[in-house]
Order: sequence, then structure tokens, then C-alpha cells
Amino acid sequence: MASLSIRNKVLASLFVVTLFFGFGMILFAKTVIYNKLHSKLLEKGVVLTKRIAAECVDPIITDRYFEITMNFNDLMESEEDIVYAYVLNGGGRDVAHTFAHSVPQDLKLAHQADLMQPFSSMLLSTERGSVQDIAVPLLQGEIGVLHIGFSEKAIEKDVGDIVKSIVLFSVGVLLLAITASFIFSRAITQPLLMLTNATEAFGRGELRTQVSIASNDEVGALANTFNSMAQKRRQIEAEREELIRNLQEALAKVKLLSGFLPICTSCKKIRDDRGYWNQIESYISTHSDVEFSHSVCPECAKKLYPDLVDDDGNVK
Repeated sequence: MASLSIRNKVLASLFVVTLFFGFGMILFAKTVIYNKLHSKLLEKGVVLTKRIAAECVDPIITDRYFEITMNFNDLMESEEDIVYAYVLNGGGRDVAHTFAHSVPQDLKLAHQADLMQPFSSMLLSTERGSVQDIAVPLLQGEIGVLHIGFSEKAIEKDVGDIVKSIVLFSVGVLLLAITASFIFSRAITQPLLMLTNATEAFGRGELRTQVSIASNDEVGALANTFNSMAQKRRQIEAEREELIRNLQEALAKVKLLSGFLPICTSCKKIRDDRGYWNQIESYISTHSDVEFSHSVCPECAKKLYPDLVDDDGNVK
């Protein structure tokens, strides 16, 4: 993830969130919704089986089994969820049913009704899929037990349709999220790319680089900080260049006199590097910024102008 761009990170995050959302909704549909529909089917089946059981008591006592079979057929035509119905007498023999020949033996043994309970149920796996077998004892089991099988195909179909809708909805949300993420990430990455280019240019020495971002968010604040930093850096560079220029000008004016100076003991002339003898004031003026103003000291004034100065060198 560290090497991914911001856009790819946003896309990956949205994909993971949508994926988890879709799986969560599918799990919810296959558990909570399925259990809710299953409970509704069981509740409906118990009520219906108890009603049919009450209607079967009199025909069984009077041996009108054909009437029970006709009622079963009518019931299966009106209720699509019912896949079979049969009655076992007290000896376990089927006396009425909706099968072509007889009730399958494995079906009889699959669910042994509890005669002490008003009803019992068991989820069976049959050739027709999952079937909720509901058994109701007739007169507490004295004359037999009624079994009605309710198919769960409708529940499975409803749950399948819900899952399909969730998948389609998740795909739609993911497509919308991808589109939105492109727009959103572009709004973020474009200013960041401008900042990156500006930083690289600034690092190359292009101190006049500026970033034009008009947003007032964190990216805009970062751009303003960069512009302020660049401006301060330009100011510092300008001051540094001014200081260097002043130092160079000062160094250009400074001329140092160092080492041994060959000077005449008589006339006090100084020999330069080319071997020429120069007056001392001329040599110093040439090699420094010193300018001479000529005057006469008191001793020399007495020697040169004895008639004009006194013994202290003052003009008479």
C-alpha cells in the first residue's frame, strides 16, 4: 500500500468497503432473512396442519379415507408450498396420502412424531429439495398422525432474489464509487502534483517558483505555506547576494602592505617589485587607499625657514 498512489489507495479502499458490505448483506440475507422466512413458513404450516388435522378426525373414525385424499389434493392445488400430505394410523400404516402408490418408507422413518406434543417439525432433505415436515397427532395419536410437507423452495428463491439484488446493488455502488473516486482523487492529486513539481523546481534552484491553488482546504494551506517559504528563501538569497556584493566591493578596496619593504636609508625611497625606486608617499598611495596631505613639521620648518619660525616651530 505504501507504494500506491492516492487515487489507487482510494479505489482500493472503496473496493474493500463495498466488498465487505456486499458479503455482509449476503450473509444477512442467508441467515437473518432466511430464518425469518423459515419461521413464517413454520408458523403458517403449523396453523394449516392443525386445521387439516381437525378435519381428518371424523373421516378417519368413519373410515372415509377417500374423502381425506380428495381434501389433500384440493389442499395441494391451493397451497403451492405443500409437496405432500399423508396420514398414518395408530399402527403406522398410511391410510391417506398424495403419493402415486404409497408413502416412501424412508419418509415414514425420517420423522417420528412426538405424540405428547401438539405438533412437531423436522427439516428434511428430499428429492424436491428442503422440506419442512410438520406432524400433528390425531386425538393424541390414538387414531393416527397427520404429516404435511412444506417446501422451502419459495424461501430459497426469495433469498436468492435478495442476494442477486444485493450483488447488483453492490456492483452499482462500486461503479458509482469508482466514478466518484476518480473525480475526488483528481481534485486531491492534481494540486499535490503541482506542489510536487514546484518543490522539485525549487530544489533545482528556481527560487521564483509559485503554486497557484485557490482552494481553502488543507492542500490550499500547504500551497500558501510553500509560497511563503519560497518568498522568504528569495528574500534570504537576495540579502546574501547583497552581503557578498558588499564584501567583494570592500575586498576590492582593501590593499594590504605586508612583508619587507626595501627603503633607502638616505632619501627614504622604496623599491617596488619591478626594481624601480619610488617616493614613499607614492608607493603607499599606489598600494593602499591612503592619500597624503603635505605639511612641514616644526623641526624641518626651523631648518628650512629660520627667519619665519621661532624655536618652537611657530610662525613669527
